[in-house]
Amino acid sequence: MTRKRHLLLSAAALSAAGAIAAAGCAPGGYYNTSQTALDSLLTTQAEMIKRVSALEKKVDATREGLQATRANNEAKMAEISQRLDVLGGQLEESGARVTRLAQGVDTVKHRLISSDSARSARGASFDTTGTPDPEAMYQAAYSDVAAGRYNLAREAFQTYLRYFSDTEVADNAQYWIGECYYATGDFAGAIPEFQKVVQNYPKADKVPSALLKIGLSYSRLKNPTEANKAYRTLIQKYPRSPEAAAAKERLPKQ
Repeated sequence: MTRKRHLLLSAAALSAAGAIAAAGCAPGGYYNTSQTALDSLLTTQAEMIKRVSALEKKVDATREGLQATRANNEAKMAEISQRLDVLGGQLEESGARVTRLAQGVDTVKHRLISSDSARSARGASFDTTGTPDPEAMYQAAYSDVAAGRYNLAREAFQTYLRYFSDTEVADNAQYWIGECYYATGDFAGAIPEFQKVVQNYPKADKVPSALLKIGLSYSRLKNPTEANKAYRTLIQKYPRSPEAAAAKERLPKQ
């Protein structure tokens, strides 16, 4: 029995006791009137107890329903989380396989076209006087990136920077050197190349992309501390950039 029921019964008992005490010294008509009032009070009490009981049942049912819903949601979330972990593992494994395959293909391409590419690059990069042509050198290197010839592209961009380290696209050349390392799965080699973009070209438009790739490289190397440091630097310096939005998605939830 709930506290509300105790209070109702106590009130009824007190009222009944008062009515009986009053009946001992009151005329008969008063007794009849008090008896009628007591009956009415007891009837009202019974109805109130029924209402309270019904409300308690509804509250209990609602509480049980909420608990069941919460348990069901937690079970579904646990199942979804488990599936995501499985899918994440599969994606990581697939990514590793693709990287190994790309490295194998790149090696074959390198052997097949290295001599032709070197000859064409030399011919396109220097004019008849032997002066380097920056635009031709950059385009030749970028063509190697587009074709997936990452090792050749990296060497070509490095050659470009030896001649032209202060052009408008020098930061791009440095960035693509890091991308060539990253694309072949050499994340440790990619990090210092991306850092050169940040250090040597601090006002360049490639800096946000370089910071993001530094974080991703550290993440690939299972170093979340350095990865999060790079993400936070990116968000702090370039809060409105698309790269900052991507970095926020990769930071642990607070």
